[in-house]
Amino acid sequence: MANYTKTTIGKENRIELHEKLSLTGAEISLNELPAGANVPFVHSHKENEEIYGILSGNGKAIIDGEEI
Repeated sequence: MANYTKTTIGKENRIELHEKLSLTGAEISLNELPAGANVPFVHSHKENEEIYGILSGNGKAIIDGEEI
């Protein structure tokens, strides 16, 4: 079983992700990265989720050895 959930959200004014992502305890931080930036920050959490969202452009993440 994958250790992540990948989803696409629509353009509604308000979107509730708690149930859609089965969240139990999440941390959210906002980061703005320039095109071509790399963030080689490897870490994991045992008791909470992390949420990554891309507001424009595209990106990739490597989770449990799988490129998303």
